[in-house]
Amino acid sequence: MPIELATIYGSEYVGAFSLATDKYVLIPKDADEKFRKIVEDNLKVPAYRVSIGASPLIGILAVGNSHGLLLPFITLTEEFDFLKRELGVEMSILPSVKTALGNMILVNDKAAIVHEDFTKSEMKIIEDVLDVEVVKGSLGGIKLVGSVAVANNKGALIHPMTSDEEAKWVSEVLGVRVDVGTVMMGSYLLRVAMVLNSKGAIIAPSTTGPEIARIEQVLLL
Repeated sequence: MPIELATIYGSEYVGAFSLATDKYVLIPKDADEKFRKIVEDNLKVPAYRVSIGASPLIGILAVGNSHGLLLPFITLTEEFDFLKRELGVEMSILPSVKTALGNMILVNDKAAIVHEDFTKSEMKIIEDVLDVEVVKGSLGGIKLVGSVAVANNKGALIHPMTSDEEAKWVSEVLGVRVDVGTVMMGSYLLRVAMVLNSKGAIIAPSTTGPEIARIEQVLLL
């Protein structure tokens, strides 16, 4: 099935601990074998066991797409070298005190919407590494766009307080269909409850049937 319900470390926040693209998935070094198999079987890409700054919070700290991977300044040299060797994509460490890149950037293989506090030089690095157009924006007054929305190359799911005008704008920027939705019985924090690509998704188990149906419909899974 393209959608699977799963936990990691007994936590529903699978998206906080994992990062997926259409080329690779990053999971914590000590994630159990069952979780690794679920991820690879459903997302149809290889999973790599890693840490970022010695932390398992990969989905919070890093952001990537099929073209590249952007890492925070706390990334250790051995972590960067391992990822560079294994992934074979463009990579860079963002020279900034900003660390929660996964919460600050919403990206697919076509474009990225980023937190309004990014500087021009930081946006240029994001553009070069991920090979996408980069624009600033917020969703329903929330600047941490990567925390309240998820996207693949087919669709984007955004939190319910986003206006129709903002949803239309997101659709135009990312080049995909867009609609609102929730996870985990009404939570707006979409990113931490899901790890997904264009082929499938792993979702927090407390997500309801209607929420899963909306995810399938919008992201074309």
